[in-house]
Amino acid sequence: MKISIAPLALAAALCAAPAIAQEKITLRFANTFDAAFQELWKPVITQFEKLNPMIQVKIESTAGSGAAIYPDVLRTSMVTGAPPDVFFMWGGTIAAPFMKSGQARVLDDEYTKFGWDGRFAAPIKARSTTAGKTYGVPYRAMGMAFWYRSDIAEKLKIKLPNTVAELEQNCATLKTAGIYCASTGGKFGWHTGRLTEYFIETTCGPDRHDKLNALAESWDQPCVVAGFQRLRTWIDKGWLVPDFLAVAPNDSRIPVYQGRAFMIFEGGWLEGALKASDQNVQNYSFFVPPNDSANRRYSGFGEQWMIATNTKHPSQAAAFINFITDPAVQSQFKPGTFPLSASIGAKVDCAVTPMECKWKEVISSNMGSYLPTDQYFDKELIGSFYEIQDGIVAGKVTPVAAAKLFQERVVTWKSKQKS
Repeated sequence: MKISIAPLALAAALCAAPAIAQEKITLRFANTFDAAFQELWKPVITQFEKLNPMIQVKIESTAGSGAAIYPDVLRTSMVTGAPPDVFFMWGGTIAAPFMKSGQARVLDDEYTKFGWDGRFAAPIKARSTTAGKTYGVPYRAMGMAFWYRSDIAEKLKIKLPNTVAELEQNCATLKTAGIYCASTGGKFGWHTGRLTEYFIETTCGPDRHDKLNALAESWDQPCVVAGFQRLRTWIDKGWLVPDFLAVAPNDSRIPVYQGRAFMIFEGGWLEGALKASDQNVQNYSFFVPPNDSANRRYSGFGEQWMIATNTKHPSQAAAFINFITDPAVQSQFKPGTFPLSASIGAKVDCAVTPMECKWKEVISSNMGSYLPTDQYFDKELIGSFYEIQDGIVAGKVTPVAAAKLFQERVVTWKSKQKS
């Protein structure tokens, strides 16, 4: 692979002293990369180290759990005085504790130094900015939807739904054919939570859904009960692969791979996962879930890179982020290495990653999006949400009781914030 050195000169120039006078340092790079993604990134790390021979980058990955475990791993490392230098992070309330506690470095000076303001669209950068200070550097602009087996759809003559009723009619058709409508993984809560959030989006409507997540309206109301009931109905009708509470999100893909389930709620990252699992990508596609409201939205969020406040190598950490977010750099590695990049000018080979191209169209369209619930609520509140959700799945909590119980948890949580 031929690499152009010209756009990368700034990274190499950051090592102020001559190489022979420097002591080689190790940059700890924390992320959630799975094994296949780490393999894709090896050439990236190798090239950066080649340009910066006095820097070694060490990947420290916590894969498979999403936001359920990884932020706690980070917090532990920071509290014990051994934080990673550069770390991956989502947005919203998942990132907020690292900013509020002073564990994430303010990067306004780095934005000026590297010209990052011109690298990212203003709305994307805004997700990394709080109270006028910028703490993160955009990584990916993510969207989630129903990924489905297009070969099964063709065989059963299933049409993409424009209404919730059409979606559920498709589920009934699939059930008759002996195929589960959808698969989900209940372990950690968040994957099933994507379904629950969507159901509430459909029963409460976009405006009220936003108000609920902002805790501006009571969760103890009929539309929330209806959303929880929809989750219960999908289970009772046998539309979801059963016994999924202990199933990890990545493992919930297996029934879809096997053709036992039709679809799964996933993000743009699934295209790479399909290839890594030796799936025929041509047998898959996705659609934005229908909503009977005129304001049809997809579930979306941003991802970012951050630098630990207590890093001993802030300039090198910033140089590494500058390298991996440079669209000229990104274009020189294998397709799928930087999927759904937030960097302006990042190229996509539609012949190699057609689903990424399709997602780019959705994300750059006028269609709105809503944040996942776990980026609205803090850890305590989202823990309560998932606990109650699991109670509905297990049949131990009715939808009516679930709406009432979660509102009680909200009231308790709010009272703690005032004390």
